[in-house]
Amino acid sequence: MPPQATRVRPSRPALNLVSVAEAAALLDRSPRTVRHLAANGTIPAHRIGARTWAIDRASLDTYRHGGAAA
Repeated sequence: MPPQATRVRPSRPALNLVSVAEAAALLDRSPRTVRHLAANGTIPAHRIGARTWAIDRASLDTYRHGGAAA
């Protein structure tokens, strides 16, 4: 019997997300400030549940270096 073909999924770009604590350390700000920036849309972030934010690292780096976070 010939071996069965395995199905290969197309690769997706890996999401590089950081927590509020990690973002605070990178920005040298408090976690409260980072949550405020995420809540008002200054830095792109996604809510995970009621209390957790996931922040895109690339957008955070752009914001950190003075660019407009996308």
